[in-house]
Amino acid sequence: MRTDRDDLARLLRTADPPLDRAALLVARDARPELDVEAYLGRLDALAQPLEHLVREMPSPVAQAEALERHLGTQLGFRGNTDDYYDARNSYLDQVIDRRLGIPISLAALWISVGRRVGVRIDGVGFPGHFLARIGGPDGVYVDAFAGGRTLAQADLSALARRFLGGSAHVRPEHLAPVPTRAIVVRMLLNLKGIYEQRRDHAAALVACDRLVDLVGSAEHRRDRGLHALALGAVEAADADLRAYLEARAGAPDVAAIEATLDRARRAPRAAN
Repeated sequence: MRTDRDDLARLLRTADPPLDRAALLVARDARPELDVEAYLGRLDALAQPLEHLVREMPSPVAQAEALERHLGTQLGFRGNTDDYYDARNSYLDQVIDRRLGIPISLAALWISVGRRVGVRIDGVGFPGHFLARIGGPDGVYVDAFAGGRTLAQADLSALARRFLGGSAHVRPEHLAPVPTRAIVVRMLLNLKGIYEQRRDHAAALVACDRLVDLVGSAEHRRDRGLHALALGAVEAADADLRAYLEARAGAPDVAAIEATLDRARRAPRAAN
């Protein structure tokens, strides 16, 4: 039987997975009824007014300005500064519907629209504030969260100080483009953090499940186990937590995890 989890994992194993489809498959975790093809069609419609952009405006600066006018000024896509940690800001379908998002989801929108009309646009995993780059290594950086504003070097330096500390400097790796898989992982980490803060164990478990598939780290498996335990799925939790203990025998939380697992194993017998 096909599952949404299989769809995303299979897509991300391909050579050049499309970001728009991958982001919408993540969004389908929150809305199982989501029609991915319909939302891809809505992205097509958003891009249609820009179909002659590259021919008429070959420079990256002009292309960035055109995307800012169309998506930011005319259509009103912007960062949700009022409720930044609303989970809907992280799902591409909701960004399309509400025209609100966070840096990474809005950058995904900019990338999806730009690529449809031939713009060379990539995601940039800047620490703490995802960006997009138009025009390759010698192109321009844009902040979709700020409506698509083009960033000068001084702006990038200010972001580095804001997110990395007052003496931080922009380093080449901060401005490196990242592939679709890395963007999806960062989206899932954001969602995991949001749902954990809200103690929404079911939604956090789904995000952890995705991360286990895509990253495979013992820490994500530990977290999935803890969320499963909170939901009463002791057998699933037992498998994940034992796997973590085997992989990270010297970790500082080993004793706490062992104690938690022991209590969970004893609880059903004590209840009887």
